[in-house]
Amino acid sequence: MIGVFLVILIAILMIGIGYAIASSTVGRETAQRNLRRTTLLIPLGFVLAIGLNSLGKYAFIICNFLFAAYVSLWILTWNWRKRKAGVLLLDAGRISARKLTFWCGVFEGLLAILKTWSAISQISTGLPSSTNMVEVISQLILYWSLAILLLSTGLSRLELRENGICYMFSTVKWGKLTSYKWSEENTNVVTIGFKSPRFPLARKSFSLSIPSAYRDAVDRILAEHLMMA
Repeated sequence: MIGVFLVILIAILMIGIGYAIASSTVGRETAQRNLRRTTLLIPLGFVLAIGLNSLGKYAFIICNFLFAAYVSLWILTWNWRKRKAGVLLLDAGRISARKLTFWCGVFEGLLAILKTWSAISQISTGLPSSTNMVEVISQLILYWSLAILLLSTGLSRLELRENGICYMFSTVKWGKLTSYKWSEENTNVVTIGFKSPRFPLARKSFSLSIPSAYRDAVDRILAEHLMMA
């Protein structure tokens, strides 16, 4: 349980840092909207962690391996999924808002290295009777998978393609988007609206800070596929 509370404490710290960065990159209004949504997800994550803890350590082990498999599949199939999005219309480069994700990945990578070193030391001296090899390996897999996920998404590029927008290893088809609006507070920030989500906590829109050099090109492509809000 101490580990769970530590993770939650770190998550709250990262949310605070993320809010500060978002305020400076996409504007205070968008940052507050993202903060409200993230805040609602924290209790859900807390309940999930307690639920898994009540099922015993093997539930965590299974979840660690499933998460690693998902991350591996998600990243390895990206080029194939990107090709399905059609011809590249514009590569707008890396978005400044993803810098936090990248540095979280660096932090997680350093933590994974420390955990790996600690595990090697434990194995060489003998594991405690309450810990088995599979449990140690699953924890290392979780740390490394999370580091790879954060680093990959932090380095991802924004691409506008024939069939949709490719961003953070995901493709959003044009048909799922409804409108776009440029911020008055920051003229390089565009908010793109989705169709009504199926789930209450799902995003209804996302905001991107477009590099100045690509703003006009992005506006032209969005105008061809969407309506102004």
